[in-house]
Amino acid sequence: MAGMLKKGMTLIEIVIVVMIVAGLMTLAAIGFGVIGQSDVSSESLRLSSAIRYTFTSAATTNTTLQMKLDFEAQTFLVEKLDVHGGLSEDALRGTTFQSVRSGDDERKIRDSRASLLDKEDSKFGSVTRTPVDDMFISGDDAKLDDGVYFIGLMTSHHDEIQTDGVGTINFFSNGFVERSVIYLGDEAAREGREGGIVYTVSVNPLTGQSTVEPGRVEISSSFFEEEEAD
Repeated sequence: MAGMLKKGMTLIEIVIVVMIVAGLMTLAAIGFGVIGQSDVSSESLRLSSAIRYTFTSAATTNTTLQMKLDFEAQTFLVEKLDVHGGLSEDALRGTTFQSVRSGDDERKIRDSRASLLDKEDSKFGSVTRTPVDDMFISGDDAKLDDGVYFIGLMTSHHDEIQTDGVGTINFFSNGFVERSVIYLGDEAAREGREGGIVYTVSVNPLTGQSTVEPGRVEISSSFFEEEEAD
């Protein structure tokens, strides 16, 4: 009888241990989810600050800067562009900063913009690139933390959302940056799995400031609408 009781108690103990372990695993999963969300959120805020810093640097130093978002290395290094020939800064700026005049064909304007600008800088003409060595936008400072990834990029010179390779955001000396939307996420979001955490960084072209929002904010049809200068 004592032996049977001992066996029964042992089974009960095993059940209790299994329940405790299951509870701990559940708590750990919840904890990791919160940590993952915090990581993506903080990195989105850090990228937003780096974009604002680059915007200010371009305006105060009278230079053209380009932030390169590397979807493989998860970096956002910045380079100074010395443009010789090709499109002028005014022309580049004009493709995303102009009023749609009465009677103009809006589609024609957009097609013209797409023909002038592409994902890289092949339309700039001859370009001399100089890496920018500065806080926030060079070295380890310009790399996302482990577990956080670039998920997508859309700018005013993109025809569709970019999800791989190297994407670019151009900053001009006249205090203007390309309208941009950047998606950051965790590994699950990167792999397209359910439950992935995504944050959206939306860049204001006139101020260089960004809004950071949880979730994937859909790009509306107004994304490419030309803005009127104040």
